[in-house]
Amino acid sequence: MSMLPITGSFLVNVEGEQRISSALIAKSIGVENRAISALIRKHKARLSTFGQVTFEMSPNGQKKVVLLNEDQATFILTLSKNSEKVVDFKHQLVTAFSNLRRKQAIVDENHAKVEWQERRELGKLTRHTQTGAIQTFLDYAGNQGSSNYPLRGYSILTKMVNNALQIDDRETASEEQLHLVATAELLVARTLIEGMNVGLAYKNIYQRCRTKVHDLADLIEVDKRNAA
Repeated sequence: MSMLPITGSFLVNVEGEQRISSALIAKSIGVENRAISALIRKHKARLSTFGQVTFEMSPNGQKKVVLLNEDQATFILTLSKNSEKVVDFKHQLVTAFSNLRRKQAIVDENHAKVEWQERRELGKLTRHTQTGAIQTFLDYAGNQGSSNYPLRGYSILTKMVNNALQIDDRETASEEQLHLVATAELLVARTLIEGMNVGLAYKNIYQRCRTKVHDLADLIEVDKRNAA
């Protein structure tokens, strides 16, 4: 059984606290879910000192799982034999929670800066003013047969901009990156309108947007190297 990568996407937010499914722990260390469930039941009193322990049905309704917080998951793993797979998973788990704490520290720091807040609000305002162009494009794509863009178009365009500018999360982006986001989104909106006005296929319009945003990102990198 191959090791599953543990990232923020595998953690579930439960009332502001990040937790991990006991089923995922079982799969990652190569044991049956019922084995981890048995450990949880046996040590429920101890686990409860770190937070609530509640069994619930998995999304597919096929098994009972517990969403464990960091301390609970760590405790359960201390009860497992330290095979290479278990040690690897412990490392991934510690790394995932550590990365989340660092990310939250950056978010808290950014939110404390008036300049960052102003830049973030400007970015949101820029996106709001471009909503008409984006929505028109999503309808345009739908009329050309796309089932994806009408449902996920906003996230597709956002991801494209973020990837080009090497931004993982706008809440942890620097003020300079937020300024670039606003510029890139204005560029995207204009390119969408231009493409629709000449009747291009929606896929070609998206590629034009992607090329222009990547060209912008490349230009910024050249300017940084010249400045250095």
